[in-house]
Amino acid sequence: MKLPLSLVSFSIASALFPLHALADDTNFEVIEVNGQHQGSYTAISPEAVSPQADISGLLQHLPGASVNGNGPLTGIAQYRGLYGDRVNTQVNGMTLSSAGPNAMDTPLSYASLILTERLEMTRGIAPVSTGVNTIGGSVQVIESQASFAEISGKIAAQYQGNGERSHIGAKANIANEQHAALLYVDALKGNENVSTGNDNAISPTIYDKQIVGGQYRYNLSDDSTEQSIAVGYQHLETTHAGTPALAMDIDFINTDRVKVEGQHALHDWEIKWHLAYSDAKHGMDNFSERMKMPSMGARYNHADSQSYDAAFTFAKDSWLFGLDTQLSEHNSIISDPTMPMFSVNNFNGVTDNTYSFFTQWQQEVERWHWELGARVKHYQTDASTVDSTMAASMPAVKMLKDRFNHAQRAQSQTGVDLVINGRYAQTEQFNWIVGFARKQDSASYQQRYLWIPMQSTGGLADGRTYVGQMDLALETAYQIELGSELNTHNFSINPRVFFQRIDDYIQGVAATDPAVIMAAKMMGDANPMQFANVDAYLYGMDLSANYQLNSQFWLDLNASYVTGERKDIDDYLYRIAPAQARLGINYQYGDWAARIETLAVSAQENVSVSQFEQPSSGYALVNISAVYDFSNGLIKAGVDNLFDTEYVDHLAGYNRVMGGDLRPGQRMPGTGVNAWVLAEFRF
Repeated sequence: MKLPLSLVSFSIASALFPLHALADDTNFEVIEVNGQHQGSYTAISPEAVSPQADISGLLQHLPGASVNGNGPLTGIAQYRGLYGDRVNTQVNGMTLSSAGPNAMDTPLSYASLILTERLEMTRGIAPVSTGVNTIGGSVQVIESQASFAEISGKIAAQYQGNGERSHIGAKANIANEQHAALLYVDALKGNENVSTGNDNAISPTIYDKQIVGGQYRYNLSDDSTEQSIAVGYQHLETTHAGTPALAMDIDFINTDRVKVEGQHALHDWEIKWHLAYSDAKHGMDNFSERMKMPSMGARYNHADSQSYDAAFTFAKDSWLFGLDTQLSEHNSIISDPTMPMFSVNNFNGVTDNTYSFFTQWQQEVERWHWELGARVKHYQTDASTVDSTMAASMPAVKMLKDRFNHAQRAQSQTGVDLVINGRYAQTEQFNWIVGFARKQDSASYQQRYLWIPMQSTGGLADGRTYVGQMDLALETAYQIELGSELNTHNFSINPRVFFQRIDDYIQGVAATDPAVIMAAKMMGDANPMQFANVDAYLYGMDLSANYQLNSQFWLDLNASYVTGERKDIDDYLYRIAPAQARLGINYQYGDWAARIETLAVSAQENVSVSQFEQPSSGYALVNISAVYDFSNGLIKAGVDNLFDTEYVDHLAGYNRVMGGDLRPGQRMPGTGVNAWVLAEFRF
């Protein structure tokens, strides 16, 4: 059972309207109690911002969070400079693997817009209970669940003028005291390429995506709804979706996911568990949605994955215990439709398994609230032998193939996470926050088993080719956070500063292996990279604040800054979000609310020279919106980038498409002026 304990640094609007009816300022921090266990997170709902094709766009409204955007449906979470697999990302409590070796189907892309109630991000150092790999924080998509004794539903639609993008979705909950069923459907479509402030087309940015699913829940108790068992199913299908920052576009993604879960009370113990399975198939190519130059070979990549996720938690009084298991297998074969004999086993029978146990303790000690946790996790990875038709004519490729096939591919490692989080209540209105952690994380399967120079890098989008290293050491981070919270009747502010040193940080370094360099040169890259362990540190701050001017006007602010540097050489880390601030002015009168906000982003000149990263210039955008909330729904409209500013999104990678309005290799520009409207009807 979840009981709200307090709202910290929350938007004043959340006290005036239900969550679904807020204007763009609904990011708030919540302290929540689950049984006897308290957790803190920042959250935002889809209705609180302008329309999104992908849930990842909500992250940009949370302090310290950003998005590495490789396409309209391909957003990768970044928090305080760390991204990808380092950020624990769960949808409906599940941690399931993507099919694409270049993260075209990111974890957040599996979230249903109509079903999502809010996106949560743990503020600061993530407790061990939030996930297995939390070195880069924890993101949770909270979706609607089948509810007993309730008949309700929602129909929602949205339209964006830039790119003619649309979404329509519906969900319905039908239930009595014993049985509950929830059904939902999403249909998203981008009919045209979006355009920049200078009216250049960003190609390809079209997409077509559908999600359908449902959940059935059975009540196990006659006098309570807190003991139940449920089974859920989701089918996702995406076709013809562009990823202009990557070497290929999405031809199709077909994924089926099943989850069985339960919650029980046994004496004084609260028990929760789930078992989940995913079967994903993914096709991508470099010719269906973009121009293929005559000198380039046609390439088609067919990838698939099967993954299992299991979690069990046991809570009593101040203690929380948990067991987690994630098992996955990945395959990827590259072919040439014009040359039937051409093939490359990009990844073959790659297994990536994790087994984990954690314990967490929370206790009030005078004015302190302490949270201590420890997690032990065991990683097992392996891969089958590989082959390529290129090995017959290219000695360097044959050498790499033979070396990989004769290597000790099975790897086994054990990591330990230790976390201490404290909150000191100096007064009823002012708290101090402190956190310390030692966390470890394993290499991704791409970083270990990419045997031939390729761009299958989990979405780095830097245009470079990489090879892996099987015996990469665990990343080990030492994290410190200090912060404070001030909450008065009309003002709140929550600043945090953080520092972390990461030993054996995994990133690309210049390859020195002659066979790797020779193979890369034959495929057009004279400067290949190899994943390796280096040393790094990150530091910065983020802040959220709100100020109630009067009964109708209030201000809100999110700001963040992070720097990531290599310790072993004089260089910066790749793809770090620039400093930015989002300031909103809000107005509310009766059922009407309006907002004007300015997003100011600084230039990013602290770039990775070793990865040929280009700097980017700063910019400022103005967005406006208005909402009318009535008893059974709402209507909201607005304009993003009101002045049609031409700008570059530092985290959007580089253009990889030839023959369009953008030069190959230039930084991806942002979207120009975009008028939009959305509507909801609830029953």
